[in-house]
Amino acid sequence: MKGPDCTVNKALLPLKLTLFFFSAAAYAILPYLTIHMKDIGISDIDIALIYTILPFCVFVAPPIVGFFGDKMGNFTRVLQLSVFFTAIFHTLLLAVPINTVKKIYPQTTVKIGENMIDVLWEPCSADNSTSYQPLGSKNKVDMKLFNCNQVCQDMCTSLTPYCSEKNSTFTLKTLVANATLISDGHAKMALAFHPDPCTSQLLPQTYELGADCSMECEAESDLIGYCSYEIGENRLITNSVYFFLRMVATMALACVFIMLDAQTIQMCSLEEQMGKKGSYGRQILYKTLAQAIISPLVGLLMDYITELTGSTNYIAPFLISDVLLVITMISICFIQGDIGLPKDVSTWDGIKVIFTNVSMLIYMVMMFVCGSCYGFVETFLFVYLKEDLHAPIYLLGLTITTGALVSIPFLYYSDWIVKKVGMVNVIIIALLMYGVRYVGYSYITCAWFAFPFEALEVFTLFLLRVGSSKYIQAQAPPGTLATMTGLSGGAHFGFGKGMGGLIGGILKDQLKSTALAFRVFGCGAFAMGLIYAAFHFMYGRKIDERILNEKNFIEKEKEASELHKFIIKENIHENSDRNNQ
Repeated sequence: MKGPDCTVNKALLPLKLTLFFFSAAAYAILPYLTIHMKDIGISDIDIALIYTILPFCVFVAPPIVGFFGDKMGNFTRVLQLSVFFTAIFHTLLLAVPINTVKKIYPQTTVKIGENMIDVLWEPCSADNSTSYQPLGSKNKVDMKLFNCNQVCQDMCTSLTPYCSEKNSTFTLKTLVANATLISDGHAKMALAFHPDPCTSQLLPQTYELGADCSMECEAESDLIGYCSYEIGENRLITNSVYFFLRMVATMALACVFIMLDAQTIQMCSLEEQMGKKGSYGRQILYKTLAQAIISPLVGLLMDYITELTGSTNYIAPFLISDVLLVITMISICFIQGDIGLPKDVSTWDGIKVIFTNVSMLIYMVMMFVCGSCYGFVETFLFVYLKEDLHAPIYLLGLTITTGALVSIPFLYYSDWIVKKVGMVNVIIIALLMYGVRYVGYSYITCAWFAFPFEALEVFTLFLLRVGSSKYIQAQAPPGTLATMTGLSGGAHFGFGKGMGGLIGGILKDQLKSTALAFRVFGCGAFAMGLIYAAFHFMYGRKIDERILNEKNFIEKEKEASELHKFIIKENIHENSDRNNQ
């Protein structure tokens, strides 16, 4: 029995390295761009608006590739130039002016005794007002303590941990919301804590002050509303500069993705024509492997730097990305042959045929819905895990690793899976799995509980891409393969992704809860999946079968015509040879 083929395909090795290092460079920064936007003072609504417009840069990328390819006479040079611009303009995001967002709280003090907290606050100025916040809908309170002073009848003991740390800052997290309003400006609550949702331990472990001791601190707490919300004067500058730099960076990134995808398809086709292994799906495994490795490593490094400096630092991921992009440019130099993209990357010839077919129109709508779900999770999942569930940054990277690693075996056998399950069924399953993911996210209380739902990305992204490509390949009218591929990609990664970010931002702002926004999206995905399933099994399946039969008939006629022409040509040659004899 012949053993497995372990030889390295040297012709495809530079391509593998290029795919690996570029994907690693991209995923060193892409997962952290949204939380970076939040940290420099861009609001949720502004983030949603920016993410609504940015995906349309994908549509601008192909003409840019064609124009510069024609001018330079070499698409590989355009690829290297795009990699260079990707590095430059993403790195410049670090120089965007920060827009300071500040909440003004009333002057608040707390007196902590044995198992009891007295909270006292001053009224706001005449222009603003605040009061004790009704906590009927809440069950947790966070409280930050500043400049604490120990007050004891006797000297401080080992049981008074704040005695020698008067200038330190302490945070009492997950207090039980059992406050009682004594009077305007005065509330009292028992010193009780909710168990930590990840470990079931009470946090903090102990606050033993002793019977004759109390502690007085300045405080900030969501128990007391803020007087005013100040947005810095740099809002317009911050948003404008960030959007311009991010727009150019996104266009450069899209150009690289388009050209690398074309390079991969072309080289795999050539390898297969030569009788060698050149499966497209197996090449992009290197992209998936890169994102599985790089994201958690960058997250760990960011957590380490944050612990040292006391604030989140984004220099490390951007520098790591730049180094990997330099290696990418070097790898491109060893790729044999130019990409050779067609000058006319999109045509309008088959659009009328596509838009008069009900089944294809519904398919486009479903790709838009999937893209909206994808855009929402890409924009707000990390914000939800970090701000609402207090996840460390390295955990954010591990979520990407989980989805990528689980997808590798499925991606390797994706052709067989899609053939067995069915192209449309794969899309229906993707919508239903989006529902499971998002409703699941909305109920988790610990960031670590997100991992089982992240594993479902194998259905919502990876197999969906394979299933949609197979559907296009089977259903696209003759001569419209490129057109329908572009429309599908634009509906998912362009318009759909942007709309998902916008709708998600509006829901998050109106519902005042990211968890509820996830739940709404999840229910919507369930509904659309069921609607698509009902349409396909009652009506769409017959249309798809008819189109496939028509295509097969046309292809057979074309083959017969080509064979007929070949026979006539051969007969002419034979007659000519006889006449010459």
